[in-house]
Amino acid sequence: MIKSALILLISVNLISCNIKTKLSDIPKDHYNQKNNTSYLGNYLTANYSIKKGDAYTASRILNRKLTNLKLLEFKFFSNLVSGNFNTADNVSRKLKVNGKINTLYNLPRYILKIKNNDLRGSLEVFKNQKLFFNIDDLNSLVKFWIKETENPQKDLSGNYYNKSSIHELLILENFYDSKELIKIANIIYKNNDLNSHELLLLAGFYFRVDNFEKSKEIIKLKLPSQFDKINIINNFSKKNNIFKKVQELNVILGSKIYNLINEDNLKVNNSYFHQKILLEFSIFLEPKLDISKYALAEIYTFEKTYETAFRILDTIPEKSVFSLPANLKKLDIIKSSSMNIEYKTLLFKITNVWPDNKFVLYRLANYYKSKLLYHKSLKIYKKILDDYDSNDRDLFLYASNLDKLGRWKEAKVLFLELLKKNPHDTFTLNYVSYKLAIKNQELELALNLIKKALTIDPNNGYFLDTLGWVEYKRNNFNSAVYFLEKSVSILPRSAEVIDHLGDCYFMLNRRNEAIFEWKKALKYETNKNKIKKIKEKIRHHDRLL
Repeated sequence: MIKSALILLISVNLISCNIKTKLSDIPKDHYNQKNNTSYLGNYLTANYSIKKGDAYTASRILNRKLTNLKLLEFKFFSNLVSGNFNTADNVSRKLKVNGKINTLYNLPRYILKIKNNDLRGSLEVFKNQKLFFNIDDLNSLVKFWIKETENPQKDLSGNYYNKSSIHELLILENFYDSKELIKIANIIYKNNDLNSHELLLLAGFYFRVDNFEKSKEIIKLKLPSQFDKINIINNFSKKNNIFKKVQELNVILGSKIYNLINEDNLKVNNSYFHQKILLEFSIFLEPKLDISKYALAEIYTFEKTYETAFRILDTIPEKSVFSLPANLKKLDIIKSSSMNIEYKTLLFKITNVWPDNKFVLYRLANYYKSKLLYHKSLKIYKKILDDYDSNDRDLFLYASNLDKLGRWKEAKVLFLELLKKNPHDTFTLNYVSYKLAIKNQELELALNLIKKALTIDPNNGYFLDTLGWVEYKRNNFNSAVYFLEKSVSILPRSAEVIDHLGDCYFMLNRRNEAIFEWKKALKYETNKNKIKKIKEKIRHHDRLL
């Protein structure tokens, strides 16, 4: 039904996953639009933007009077994906006049009717047509609202108590006293599948029925740690908090639309085409639905359309409950773009606002580690261990930081403690084995540990490198070469592995091969001290040939 209409855009969206760009590298106008008025020029510029997953730029490029049907189709799809539903509706009408038939062309009209509260009209748009995007689930809520609007008796049916979703509960609250619905809310609360936004909606319901303890419990115990829970609780009664009031239909439908993006049948060929439309639909219905903005930014981040992702995240207000997750996502984008100064500035700004958040502390500790300020990162990991329900990962980070500070004996005790708890922890098995090999200590233990890791993950290039280096330290050079050559075939750009292989070749008197590998390692090495050491080996042994 819609396959033929979507095939072009879906295919180019698939390509966008492979395009790597930096935030600072993304061109705002790839071509000069004023001088590029030809069909080919418009087609190429629009196609270029859509290939990157950037429908926003494509819609701006095509924001003019067009007569060419192919460009009109591009204009329709780019405006639909970027949330310009009025424009998309106008273009779809032109396409219909020109004989283009596609069920998708009715989608903007459906969206606009819901936005304008023409609920019955929205149900007529796709009448007698097979629905897509799980719109039938959305229509069920629309019909539920209409039914309650027209229900003169206002009696709660027994079915409501057993089958109602969080969205149906919020609809009922528009027609019944909130306290009559507590039993339904309690049943929903037992459901462990509620997402972050639904949990906040449910916390808001309990807040309205004066069950403040239940509201706090949901926020404290159910919300993920990326949220500033204390601040959310303290500000729940503020005017700008959309969760404290009875929810209007557009908010309820927008929340439901957000849920639809996780449906398996929307993940067509790994394309984000459908999810983008739904999230724009959700934001169009309720501009304050920051969870949908965050999810939309996540998609653009994954597609490496960083400028668009950052712009969307910037629309999430500082006082929003999603402000902390949004700022953490911004940090990830900036880090991916290698914008080191901007990363530091934003990191310390976030740290000043959320000094005790675990996820902020992780990033701060990693920053100090990257700057070799291990004494500072160690203090942060210690704080995490002392103040939070820490896990094995936290203990590993703390122990590895001790090792960086030269406190290997203390670190080793903690690593062995981790392995006692989880003997199949391959990451720790490899770490300890490699460290023992470097220090030339307990090589039999090192051999046993890395062999165990490889039993679990036999094709891990890093583990093979460790085994090769352990054998090198045990003077088993032929065995070492075997494992290191395997490792290089899996990790052909790893300077460390290539350097190790060169060392092994040298010990087997294969000096030409050793120098060849060392020179190859220089192509991929970025650490100045390691580059210096490799160059010294090459200079010294070149003279001996």
